[in-house]
Amino acid sequence: MVMLDVFLSTQLNTFGLDMRFSVASGTTTVLLGESGAGKSTVLRLLAGLLQPRVGHISLDGIVYLDSERRIALSPQDRPIGYVFQEYLLFPHLSVFENVAFGLRAQHLARPIVRERVSEALSRVHLSGFEKRQPHQLSGGQQQRVALARALALRPSLLLLDEPLAALDVQTRREVRQELRSILAETGITTVLVTHHYIDALVFGQHILVLDQGRVIQQGGQSDLALHPRSTYVAELVGMNFFHACLMRYAPDGSCIVELSQTQPTLEMTVRFEEGENGSEVLPAGTDVCVVIDPRDITLQFTPPESSARNSYQGRIVQILNLPSASGGLVRVSIALDGVSLPPLTAEITGTSAARLAFEEGQLVYASFKASATHAYL
Repeated sequence: MVMLDVFLSTQLNTFGLDMRFSVASGTTTVLLGESGAGKSTVLRLLAGLLQPRVGHISLDGIVYLDSERRIALSPQDRPIGYVFQEYLLFPHLSVFENVAFGLRAQHLARPIVRERVSEALSRVHLSGFEKRQPHQLSGGQQQRVALARALALRPSLLLLDEPLAALDVQTRREVRQELRSILAETGITTVLVTHHYIDALVFGQHILVLDQGRVIQQGGQSDLALHPRSTYVAELVGMNFFHACLMRYAPDGSCIVELSQTQPTLEMTVRFEEGENGSEVLPAGTDVCVVIDPRDITLQFTPPESSARNSYQGRIVQILNLPSASGGLVRVSIALDGVSLPPLTAEITGTSAARLAFEEGQLVYASFKASATHAYL
């Protein structure tokens, strides 16, 4: 199977990076993470602008880097197109000359340059813009010129560093779909860097979540949504997340877990989804992850009289009205009494929030059923 195979390990001053991944050729891999996670460093290592301490990079059987065999192709010898976050268009050159710049550096004949530039501009839907200057273009058009310049080189690997970061919110939405279509049409193996989860969902056939130079989770969209492995990923997908330790089973098949890193300890009754672990009975002491959908949490001012197995008192620390596209929901964050946990987040309707007249600082009870939890190894 043709694929991109990457192993990188290096130390840059106090920052260490260690990662490995393999993905099918022709797909788009998204590196997702906060600023400083190492995403752009990975792109520079792939492009050959930085050299790792040890590593291996190959695409479709062609080796770009192999530290053990002392193979390290120079950046100009790697068939890579690189679109930087700032686009780096030459302000004094026309669109045509910007796209042609890399081709002229390869000393290609003029007819070939014209053909490649025309082909690249057509791919990004900018035919007819050849004579314009960068300042005459919108932000989205400038982004597409930068992409055309990379595509004109006919790369085997395309690297996109926060390609939508410089755009305003409305333009970002428009260009996001355009870029997705362009990548699908070209079929070029692509590695895209972003810190926006929606970008990862739109572009990523495979998503790598980076934190401090390490891959803390990887997989497809559903893997991240259904099985987050960190508070960071859970926040991205809008879920409450806890590390926990299995204490014992209840007669009805639910499990009592003890949330990790809480002082004093806090217990929660949870359920493994059917088929999650088959009929296996896990031993006490097993580390598990627990996810709770904020929409399954009920808030009230008095102790609940419902059958909810989990009920905790806490103080409201934030009330946030979500966009109308979310159905008019209100997100309420509660700091649970007496424990050092991140706030528990509930989402309720605007009607309920108005009726209850919630305010920051109020004491409330947050309750949810064991069946509302999703526990997994």
